[in-house]
Amino acid sequence: MDALDKDIGGIVLVPADPQPYLFRRSVLVDSNRVRIVGEGGRTSVLQAVGATPPLTFGLRRVTHGQPLSEGHWADLRGMLDASVTDRRWGCRTRVPSPVAGGPTSEATVTLPCSPFQFGPTDGDYWSDVRQFTVDFVVRNDVMPWSVQPLFGMVDAFNRPSPFYAYVNAHENPPAVVFVFRTADGLHREIRIPFDPAQPVLRCSFQLDLDARTVTAWTNRNQATQRVQVKADLSLINDGWTPKEPGRDLAFTPNWYAPFRLAAIGQNSSGRAGLPGSENEPVDLTFGALRFSDVLRYRVLAEGQEQEDAHGKVDDLRCLTVESRVFGALTMREEVHKSASGVPDLQILWEGDVGLFGRGFFVPNDLREYVEGNGCEKLNVRGFSFAPKATHYGQAIGLGLVYNFSMDDVVVEFGAQGLSSHHFGVNYPVSLRSCHFAHQTDCAIYSFGQYTTATDLTLAYYGRSAFKALRSRIAYRDVPCTDSAVCESVVKLFQSEAVLDNWMIDFEGFHADLPRDSYIWASLADDIGGPTTLVVRDCVGSAGGEHTVAIRLVGGERGALGDVHKGLGWCKVERSFNHHADPRMPALIAVDGPLWQGLYEGLPPAGMALAINTATPGASARIGIGAVPPAISAPPPASPYDPLPSLPGLIGYYRADALLDGDGNPLRDGSAVTELTDLSPAHRHGAPVGSPAVFETAAVNGLAALRFTGGHYGFPAPQGTSGAATWFFVAKRLPTFDSAPGRPGALRSNGQGWQLDYLLMSRTPESDNGWAVYTVRSTAGPARRLQTYTNGYPYELRRDDRVRAVGWSAPVLGYRPDHGHVLQGLVAAAVLCDTALSDQQIADTCRYLLHRYQIPL
Repeated sequence: MDALDKDIGGIVLVPADPQPYLFRRSVLVDSNRVRIVGEGGRTSVLQAVGATPPLTFGLRRVTHGQPLSEGHWADLRGMLDASVTDRRWGCRTRVPSPVAGGPTSEATVTLPCSPFQFGPTDGDYWSDVRQFTVDFVVRNDVMPWSVQPLFGMVDAFNRPSPFYAYVNAHENPPAVVFVFRTADGLHREIRIPFDPAQPVLRCSFQLDLDARTVTAWTNRNQATQRVQVKADLSLINDGWTPKEPGRDLAFTPNWYAPFRLAAIGQNSSGRAGLPGSENEPVDLTFGALRFSDVLRYRVLAEGQEQEDAHGKVDDLRCLTVESRVFGALTMREEVHKSASGVPDLQILWEGDVGLFGRGFFVPNDLREYVEGNGCEKLNVRGFSFAPKATHYGQAIGLGLVYNFSMDDVVVEFGAQGLSSHHFGVNYPVSLRSCHFAHQTDCAIYSFGQYTTATDLTLAYYGRSAFKALRSRIAYRDVPCTDSAVCESVVKLFQSEAVLDNWMIDFEGFHADLPRDSYIWASLADDIGGPTTLVVRDCVGSAGGEHTVAIRLVGGERGALGDVHKGLGWCKVERSFNHHADPRMPALIAVDGPLWQGLYEGLPPAGMALAINTATPGASARIGIGAVPPAISAPPPASPYDPLPSLPGLIGYYRADALLDGDGNPLRDGSAVTELTDLSPAHRHGAPVGSPAVFETAAVNGLAALRFTGGHYGFPAPQGTSGAATWFFVAKRLPTFDSAPGRPGALRSNGQGWQLDYLLMSRTPESDNGWAVYTVRSTAGPARRLQTYTNGYPYELRRDDRVRAVGWSAPVLGYRPDHGHVLQGLVAAAVLCDTALSDQQIADTCRYLLHRYQIPL
């Protein structure tokens, strides 16, 4: 490959041969206009020996004229303990220039389609892992320790997917923080104390999701030997009590998030950073990383040296692949270079039963594309392993590419056939007359692509046949076979698509497949317009009581629109109307009013066209001939206002109940000089600074207050229980603080609620639509903070160390928007000095939703 001109390129011919060409390492095609051409899709075969793609396009070994430094494959002599007697080469993220004052070489590691990303072979992409043990050795090359990412995965909303780990030396005590998310949606954190005075951190921890136990070891106060330490479970969240009825815990599955070393983020390239904050590259060298799906170590007393079945644990043990070690960086391979001395970026990983594959060092300044590459008349085979699939490996990897195409290519095996790295956008990608088969995750994964395809075959895939994130897709003439484990045939995360003439055959299975849908689509963010999905002449009939043909998701829970996420438009033409399984509840399912659209043609008989599956839910805006209107919750059984009789009511403020000094309703544009309290407490609010403006018909004919820079103070509505449940009908979450500047304050903070400056729960928020926002905080030994939007439970956090809710001169006011524009519309506020029950919250939200006709 290196013999070709970097810009002119050329054709690499793969002659037909009865035996496949075997690849232990990936060929990095990083020159322009290179085409890999065979003599037939069954005769010119490129086959991976391990879980490494035979071909990777768009990962440049030389960026800005400089190859990656060999120093990233760091010699571990002097870092590992005396148990390691052979040479090992670790992963270093920043390498100083050999020339004084020269630039450093910076890179992190990504491990696509590996055990680190997808979990053990039988772990169902992490969701079936019950026990998990992690061992790692890492050195801080530039002391002191601070806040530094270690490894892990986050999704497009920066949520653990299912976990990530980082070091926080600014905490007291300094800790290794392991953050994970379980299938019940809860965010959980474990903190493991370590000695920040030592540059080399040796750490092991194991957790059991069934027994709800965590045990940890670090080389705290020791040079090399690990000792058992007490893990801090203050933020482990609810449901961690062993054998709690109805609370089986499981990791949330990973659908697409890349696994990285020394960085935590949505992309698999670029500078390091914890979720939500980009930082300078960290100076770390990894000497070991090992994952097991079993509890490896004996649980002894705190301060005792770490032991397993073989005795004392040392660094060599953490580099050893033994039974139930499903993924390990064994550091056995030094840098591999081309004939011209350029490193090929690859790093070895290993697992039990002889599995191995390779990830990649990715330069932090990777921005240079390759252009005009492609392949044709080939058979490219990813990793396969008898007697059962392993869920690992790409067949063809795509990085930063322009004008990539595939013609008459057969792609077989691996976790993913054509598989995108999270480096950046790659477009256009054109596929013609290609056949994909026997991928265990999905045949094609698209990230940041504009991609077209005709005459594809997608056969015997895994969770999905086609999966995309933040892409634009136009695929037509696509026959799909069935799949024994399919969730959704097409899975579209924040993507737009036109799907023409898909023929999806599940007739051979008697199970309820696909389990969820034929097409699943969520709303895209930041595209400056509606998310569009067009489905034409697509056929699929089998299913079960939970299967729909098309599932349209409003994004994060609550299905709220905002300036980043707008409406969705779905046009379905003559599709999914033949031999539909009578158990299927509907052709199309939505979770709120944001998706709308039309069905053209005759819909299937015997089932609903569209339903809303949210709880609560109402709108199903897919119609024939016209888009149905958005609707709200049905009316409560009683015609009377139930809010004055709520338990613990200490404040009830409603804009449409405000009167002027003569007892008449306020006029539009009037200044609101007093907020009247309709509760028995009668604690009226007085303006501080500029009073709010009264708007007569702000929310479906009812009044609201528009804040103009001031706020309202209240005469200390003293709560006595330490608990709280509050409701706000608002456009954008307003500011409310129970005790400004004081301990125990419960207050809105950005896009969420904060208690005692320690405990934070987020909430979905709309800045262009009305919603009912609810927060509940409990008192007693268990301190829980839970948020709801439009009656839908969103996030629950728990920290039993925080103070109960306190009250002192509370305020209700505006939300500053980056210090510039003062926004805030509030129609009602309801304050209770108690933790209402789930049913009481549901009933109150239903009343408010119906009264203000907020669509669901």
